[in-house]
Amino acid sequence: MEINIQRESAQCLKCGASFQHEEKHHSLLKIEDKDFLREDYCLGCWSERSDQPGEGSDGVYSSWETRYHDPSVATATPQEQFLPLLNLCYESIVEGGSNGESMAYMCALILRRQKIFRFVREEKEEEGERRSVLVFLDKHNGTQMRIVDPELTDAQLQEVKQRLEEKISPEEQASEEEDQEAQEAEAEGREADDE
Repeated sequence: MEINIQRESAQCLKCGASFQHEEKHHSLLKIEDKDFLREDYCLGCWSERSDQPGEGSDGVYSSWETRYHDPSVATATPQEQFLPLLNLCYESIVEGGSNGESMAYMCALILRRQKIFRFVREEKEEEGERRSVLVFLDKHNGTQMRIVDPELTDAQLQEVKQRLEEKISPEEQASEEEDQEAQEAEAEGREADDE
């Protein structure tokens, strides 16, 4: 027997109100004609329902509270959010050495979790220690990257994490933006003086 359950609906079955991204709602699973039927309700319409699960309602198999995940919002990650980390990853690859490898590895793992990188495969390094090389697809730039797995200990991992936080801290980004604004204001001031 094959079980097919449809995806969550983008709107309430009863009132037709569209769900917002991450909005809580209730889902109900019924059995009708030997098939599963999913129904999604907003919180208001759910509380008004008369056939709540567990009250002897016919055909009700299960229910749960969930959050609506709007696919368009989930895929629209603002560039400002991941671009500093992506740039640091590329800079670390160019830097090379153990520091560069460990930073590139950490950046790649985070970018993978943010769905900017997609894991493609694992290879073995051809020379020397035969370390693992992870191949990622950078979906932002459309390129494949080879990142050496530096096989970090827990202590080394914490050290790399701390260095990463120092390089990508919001305070640093804010001060860089302030410096850029100050330089632009200074340039505008020089232009005004020249006139």
